[in-house]
Amino acid sequence: MAYLAIALIALATAAISALLARSGMKWFRTLRLPEWPLPGRAMVACWGVLFALAAVSAMLAWSGSAVEDRPRVAALYAVDAFLNAAWCYLFFVRHQIGSAALEAALLAIATAVVVLEVFPVSLLAAALLAPFFVWVLTGMYLTLAIFRMNLKGRQRGGDG
Repeated sequence: MAYLAIALIALATAAISALLARSGMKWFRTLRLPEWPLPGRAMVACWGVLFALAAVSAMLAWSGSAVEDRPRVAALYAVDAFLNAAWCYLFFVRHQIGSAALEAALLAIATAVVVLEVFPVSLLAAALLAPFFVWVLTGMYLTLAIFRMNLKGRQRGGDG
């Protein structure tokens, strides 16, 4: 039952994040962007793989943890999932690029904490989060770059 819940939480996080992102696409297309990010379809594919890896990581961490530690493990992954969706909300819905960059830093810290906490329980669970951690760091840098590129031409209703 726990594995089903983990899979459903990962799927829900991905779906919520996708809906939030989709809602801001018209605005997003008005931004000045660096030339180096992946095309949209490639980003979607990467996110799918990363959420799948995170779900498997959570399952391994759950099964390798002592029963009394499982609520803490679940909370760590839940915070990461929440911060994922929160970035999409700040960036695509609220158009607060600077706030989203700061939030991405929190997501990177939270992901690092998950990796460090699950490492003693399951090396594989920690390793499966490594691509996600690198992706989050790249996303944080990209968000900061977008913020800086659009600072002078501020969008209405946002901080950048």
